[in-house]
Amino acid sequence: MKASRKKRQPLSLRIKWGIILLISFVTLSVAGSFYYHVKTNNNQTAIYQQIHDSKFSSAMNQLNNLSRPLNEETIEKLTTPTDASSEDPIYRQDFSSLLTHFESGGSIVRLYDANDLLLYETRPYEIQELPKDNQVAAYQVDDKIVFAGKGVIFSLDTFQNLGFFELIDESEELTQMHDKQDRLLRVTVSGLLIVSAVVAFWMSHYFLRPLKYLNDSLDTIEEASLSDIRMRQTRNEGEWSDLIVHVNGLLDKIDQYVTSQKAFVEDVSHELRTPVAIVEGHLKMLSRWGKNDPEILEESITASLQEITRMKGLVQEMLDLSRAENVQEDYKYEVTNIQELTEQVCDNFKLLYPDFYFSLDIDNRNQKKYARIYRNHFEQILIILLDNAVKYSTDRLEVLISLSQTFTHIQIAVQDFGEGMSEGDKDRAFDRFYRVDQARSRQKGGTGLGLSIARKLIEGYEGEIYVESVLGHGSIFYIELPILTEEEVEELEQKALENPRV
Repeated sequence: MKASRKKRQPLSLRIKWGIILLISFVTLSVAGSFYYHVKTNNNQTAIYQQIHDSKFSSAMNQLNNLSRPLNEETIEKLTTPTDASSEDPIYRQDFSSLLTHFESGGSIVRLYDANDLLLYETRPYEIQELPKDNQVAAYQVDDKIVFAGKGVIFSLDTFQNLGFFELIDESEELTQMHDKQDRLLRVTVSGLLIVSAVVAFWMSHYFLRPLKYLNDSLDTIEEASLSDIRMRQTRNEGEWSDLIVHVNGLLDKIDQYVTSQKAFVEDVSHELRTPVAIVEGHLKMLSRWGKNDPEILEESITASLQEITRMKGLVQEMLDLSRAENVQEDYKYEVTNIQELTEQVCDNFKLLYPDFYFSLDIDNRNQKKYARIYRNHFEQILIILLDNAVKYSTDRLEVLISLSQTFTHIQIAVQDFGEGMSEGDKDRAFDRFYRVDQARSRQKGGTGLGLSIARKLIEGYEGEIYVESVLGHGSIFYIELPILTEEEVEELEQKALENPRV
């Protein structure tokens, strides 16, 4: 027994579709051809049987005029040409001329007496089964189609059984027609099989051509060409068009992800390069000569610890940023009282920054305002916004916070009266590691990840964050989150109990 077996390659989708279409075409074609063949044969048989029935009825009409039972004497007179002047009652009709007509047409006539004893036949004929009295039927005899009918001859005067009449027709023409139809059916089915195979696989190739194009195009995509290659739209709207739209959308997202990852790595490298270089410089200085100088030693240790603290903060914020992308799944049953937590964070900042004036304006204080967001995440977002407001304030040490709601959303606004931003800076305010003034921002601390984390968290909870700013006059950051009704709050709290977060 072999240690391993080679996996058989599965059939391609094109071949599978071709086989399915081929089976469908062949089934329909054969069924239609067979139906046409049977219908034609039945029609031809019905026509010939009608002719036979007509001949049989004509003979029976004449024989029912007999006045005597069938016997050898009667048979002799029936088969003898009639003398028009004869007064014998048996000569009511000239039956001999009808026999001559039947014989010339190839028909076989048999006459029996009342006891079903054969008295006369135009020529011998072997047939295994005869029809019942007064019935006509078609038979297959030695690959030939035969029509046979047998009838009882009654006296019109006494209604006495005078004998039996049998008419047999060998239909050579019908047999030949049926054979021709059979050959035609075989040829037609063979032709349809070939045509169906060609059409089926052509249609399979044609209908799956967009898939091949899609597959070939995706094979050519590499990281370097990801931003340049997109699928072109098909001329007709349909499933392929929808698929291409989704594939292009997916490629756009992948391209955006790869681009942001590159920028992320570059930014992190840039951010870490400076503190690492500072720590390395101090350690080299200490290694060479500074360790013997207490003042230099103290200064180097202090500076190195500051840079390490900055690196720890950077790493933590990077972790927060990566986790923020999964909040919709990890925290889908969390509910937060927005008003209560906003008041709490505002009070904390009043204690941290006593020189600042913090104003909190809440619309309709008596109405509770709930949103589907993890409490710690909303607190983190508020801290980021308030910390930026304090950090970038100038002469006017004032921060305004407002909380309002509409029928569908809760809106939180944080306004400062500090440096503000230009239009270009405003558009990039939420980019990773972006800072309006790199030199001043470094002096004030921070990594430039705070607003990126806030945006990721808000978007994860199906909310929106944006900024309005005027350079030199301050900024207003807005947060909008979908509001929850009391019924939705109860439902989410119940689900949170049933599905505790690990």
